[in-house]
Amino acid sequence: MATILVTGSSGFIGRHLVPHLRSRGHVVVETGRASGNMSEGFWPLPAIGPQTDWAGLLGDIDCVVHLAGLAHRAASDEQFFSVNDGGTRRLAEACHGSPVRNFVFLSSIAARRAEASPDRSNAYALSKLWAELHVTELMQKDAMSFTILRPPLVYGHDAPGNWQRLQRLAVTPLPLPFGAVRHRRSLCSVGNLCSAIAAAVEAGLQVRHCGIYEIADAEPISLAEAVTWLREGMGRSPRLLPVPPPLLRAALGAVGRKKLAESLLDDLVLDPAPFMQAFGWTQPENAEEAVRESGRLFMQSRSGD
Repeated sequence: MATILVTGSSGFIGRHLVPHLRSRGHVVVETGRASGNMSEGFWPLPAIGPQTDWAGLLGDIDCVVHLAGLAHRAASDEQFFSVNDGGTRRLAEACHGSPVRNFVFLSSIAARRAEASPDRSNAYALSKLWAELHVTELMQKDAMSFTILRPPLVYGHDAPGNWQRLQRLAVTPLPLPFGAVRHRRSLCSVGNLCSAIAAAVEAGLQVRHCGIYEIADAEPISLAEAVTWLREGMGRSPRLLPVPPPLLRAALGAVGRKKLAESLLDDLVLDPAPFMQAFGWTQPENAEEAVRESGRLFMQSRSGD
């Protein structure tokens, strides 16, 4: 049993991770933005950045899981760097001299793209990459375990961002023009991600682990498969029209949605094998089952409104 500080515990991933860690016997200290469902022991932090005061939170902590960050909304470049890089660096620095022995940082696959093409990357991707560099430097200086995870889009019925938009589209009775979209794209179910984080937490407390890993469902899927499985989970037929992807790309580009076209139509395949080998981890959910469950729970949540 370990005592674990989870930042961003009131966010999408945190809401799933905290009960998962507790189910494994760990004591979890939560911190993040205040919400209406704060549990006992939740420490509200109005902001995370270069000046955040972590005093009083790290005294009894064995491991930090840093989820908090800025994503899924418009922000200035300065805000992205202040929260995602400056806030992460500040927390990593605060671990120096504390009982913390392991640091797990949730980055993004966007950092891989920033690493490969910094001149073509946005502030979000660069801020995640810089945060990775600072965590690596500071944890190595203190000879601490650290694991940096680079997931792609993380999905679940209560996910924000593009997955939420896709579910809202899938629940409509409209036929959708994705039947011919057969690209391969890695996604990560929130259940698989929580399981991987727990593996990194527990292994890093037993033996020193250090590294940056891609994490995703083992099975890349197409947009056509994602919508089909979502609709099946919702109790609906797929209703997909075989519109050629070049036409979809051109139509989205014409209305200024080039980035959306890339996320829908381009390949993005991650390799979770190095993480699986390093931590002896196997995913508890396969993609088809997890996407169907997302659709089922999304429908269930709507019926309770």
